[in-house]
Amino acid sequence: MAHTAQRAHIEPERLHAIQSGLRDRGLDGWLLYDYHATNPIAGRVLGLPLPLTRRYFVLVPAEGQPIAVAHTLERPPWSEWPGTVRVYFTWQELEATLGELLKSGQRIALEYSDTDRIPQLDRVPAGVLDIVKRAGAEPAESGELVTRFASAWSPAELDSHRRTARVLANVAARGFQQAEEAVRAGRELSEWGLKESITEMLAAEMLVEGDTIVAVGPNAADGHYEPTPRSAAPIVADQVLLIDLWAREEGSVFADQTWMSFMGTEVPEPVQRVWRTVCEARSAALKYLEDHYADPRQPLRGCDVDAACRGVVERAGFGEYFNHRTGHSIDGELHGLGPNIDGVETRDERRLLPGIGFSVEPGIYLAGEFGVRSEINVYMGVDGPEVTTPKPQTEIYTLLSDGWQKSSNL
Repeated sequence: MAHTAQRAHIEPERLHAIQSGLRDRGLDGWLLYDYHATNPIAGRVLGLPLPLTRRYFVLVPAEGQPIAVAHTLERPPWSEWPGTVRVYFTWQELEATLGELLKSGQRIALEYSDTDRIPQLDRVPAGVLDIVKRAGAEPAESGELVTRFASAWSPAELDSHRRTARVLANVAARGFQQAEEAVRAGRELSEWGLKESITEMLAAEMLVEGDTIVAVGPNAADGHYEPTPRSAAPIVADQVLLIDLWAREEGSVFADQTWMSFMGTEVPEPVQRVWRTVCEARSAALKYLEDHYADPRQPLRGCDVDAACRGVVERAGFGEYFNHRTGHSIDGELHGLGPNIDGVETRDERRLLPGIGFSVEPGIYLAGEFGVRSEINVYMGVDGPEVTTPKPQTEIYTLLSDGWQKSSNL
């Protein structure tokens, strides 16, 4: 039977902030639940990143000390817990303990989403909701608590993200340079070969979980295209070349970017038209963020930023070819636990609060022809949104023309 050395904890200042957040929202407590890491939010809030093999609950009340409910075989991870620990062995003891802790009429936050509107928030089984309701308490969505206490970046993580963003932008430019040199020299280079080179460059920069999508020509019209050694297309002249890459420093948050080039001296008008639309959509999302981050009359929500971005693409006649959300949350996971910039795949009405990061990545994908995406990252600071991606593209790099490097991040 394996045991881990991890210990659950909540620092006093953090506990105070959580309880203040509960009171501000008229909530009586936050019931954190996990079993075999089915709810990574609980593990992140409690400092338990590795899974436990028995169910545990933690009730953080709006006032008073937090109470953990742990199985007798998994008592060690709670040895430094700042509040009370209630130990159970049988399922009857567990249900009886929860029945004592939850009171009729209480509003209790949990990781659930009504009708599964926001899947990454919907982590608590229906049976746990039954337990809460049976006690007479009212379940409430924990969305904003998750944003603040499971997805927001620390100052150190922001600094790390900025460093990673600079590395990614440079590695992408170096990848384009390799493609240019290969085509000019008539040397064979496939999507897979360039992918391997880029991942090696990321690893050499001491980044972890680094990976990339390299897509040329019609393959770029697949938003989640993945080259393989056997299926990878050759990188040749007169085709668009897309590089999407991501990574993070050990123990920190991700950066995630997409860059576009054309293997020629001049971008064809059909590609240019799509690029202009994508750039205008990206700008519309940023303008919406700038205009509304401090507006007390209207909450700044991911679904509304998505609508501002998507509206540009639809008015240009490409709406049906923008087949994914505008952006995703970024934290210690590439697709994080905070609000997404999404009003189509889901309707994410969570507020974009200071301290969080996310991508803005409109794309237009014309099947069988080409695809264009521009992906930047945004951090919501107390003074407004910050684009953390260095020198975001305003033009597609023409890799066979002289001087394209001056506008890149080389």
